[in-house]
Amino acid sequence: APPPALIRCLGVRSPAAKAINGIYEFQGVVDGRPCYHQIGVSSGNHLWFTEEDDEGCVWVVTPKDVPVGGKPETAIAKCHSMAFWPWDATGWTVCTRRTLSFKPAPGMHFQLMLPAPELTVRAFLPSVPAPAGDAAEVRSWAFRGAGELNGRPTYREVGGSNLRLFWMPKMARWLLAVVKPDGGGIESVAARSAPDDGSTWVSIWPWEARTWEVGSRATLGLVDGDTTWQLGDDLVSITLSSPKVVISGNPMEVPQSLIGLYRPQGMTNGRVYYVQQLEDISLENSVGPKCLWFAEERGQWVITDPTGLGVSKTVLARIASRAWWPWEAHVGSSTHPACLGAAPFASLPEWHGGATVLASGRAGWEVADAGPAGTFHKAKDMAVSMPSFERLEITSHHLAQHAFLGTYERKGLLASRPFFMQVVETPADWLGTADEAVDELAAAEALAAAAAAIAAGEEPPQPPKRQRYALWYADELEQWVITEDFRFLDLVSADVRVADTAWFPWDAVGRWEVSDAAGGFCPEPNLI
Repeated sequence: APPPALIRCLGVRSPAAKAINGIYEFQGVVDGRPCYHQIGVSSGNHLWFTEEDDEGCVWVVTPKDVPVGGKPETAIAKCHSMAFWPWDATGWTVCTRRTLSFKPAPGMHFQLMLPAPELTVRAFLPSVPAPAGDAAEVRSWAFRGAGELNGRPTYREVGGSNLRLFWMPKMARWLLAVVKPDGGGIESVAARSAPDDGSTWVSIWPWEARTWEVGSRATLGLVDGDTTWQLGDDLVSITLSSPKVVISGNPMEVPQSLIGLYRPQGMTNGRVYYVQQLEDISLENSVGPKCLWFAEERGQWVITDPTGLGVSKTVLARIASRAWWPWEAHVGSSTHPACLGAAPFASLPEWHGGATVLASGRAGWEVADAGPAGTFHKAKDMAVSMPSFERLEITSHHLAQHAFLGTYERKGLLASRPFFMQVVETPADWLGTADEAVDELAAAEALAAAAAAIAAGEEPPQPPKRQRYALWYADELEQWVITEDFRFLDLVSADVRVADTAWFPWDAVGRWEVSDAAGGFCPEPNLI
């Protein structure tokens, strides 16, 4: 299996090297180790390993105009480590601007980008009590992120039980276990993956674990007791969970047979694949529902006929991106805030000043031409999107006076999820309405006052202002938050929060909390 598609560099504080921070996308292999390229609105640096440096074997970060491979001509950062993976390398040094020498950067490190807002677990767990009236042997659970443990993500069951999924490094296993309500440790182990020998990605991605052991009864913590274990390849299935997607585009550039709604149907090559909904299939020029999936050997998201799923020899459309999710492929492979502004620019036209740098680094969809030549043409307007409500209403108790209540509109993508901005209406007593003469008179008086002020060389009176709020997902906190719009992406100034990694804020099952203006939070049970 290939290395993880996206990793993140963080912790560089030196002004001359701070641009190293950001998201890096896997590009290939150099000297037997992975090579990554920085994406987003940043410097486009390369991260790779060389054995030909004057100082021996080192991991290096080089500018985008320096060739990869061999002896690096210029380096921005170095790490004298034989670690096979950059996220295991420690002891980085960065170049200083004044002396052009290298100084230690103790905070610099690389970490994995974990693409798992929600998992689906299917298993028969005899030691986990089934809900009343549920006699099915195989059950499905939805799991969402619950922080980190032992350097790996942990997941909690959405239904409110104490069932958790986490990695145990000393055992080299993933455990499906019931934890004690007070957080005092493991109460019992329901299932465990087969020990990992380090030759696979099982230790990083739980969905890569194919072989599991299921206990016949509850254990005593990590002690088996009277439990017997059944070993098999089909006892536990873990898959990434994804919302459905919509493919759209200009009919002059994109065949109608490719456009429509696609639903997640499973996983291939470590990512979710999607199958076109039957209602959106044109039977006149199609052999069946199209499939949207990631072709690892190409490093591309592709669309094929159903017979081509898993075989990318013939594709109907393609885009060169290793994005974890197809709706991020055409916006630079990631909408994480670490891309230095990529997310807010995702909804802006390419010619917008602030988005020019990002747009120049984007890949676009290409559609196969009709005929046997095997050529493709660019489909500028083709996109895969995550459908969601364009407007939502945040309400609370009828006596609540929170300024963040009201209507919000979807504005773009952030951390793979939509973000929303509050709709602030200008007060009627300033602009007026056409229905009431008093408002028309107020508007006329306001305009007259503004014209008089301008004529006198003075600052015209300004309309009344009101706070505006943003609803977005804070990936580093694993929380949906509401902040004032000028504090967008500020992780320490949330006015409202909920600890939940759901794809959409209306699916959050955690408890919403409101800031008490004294550095703490209090529950708001009526917030919806």
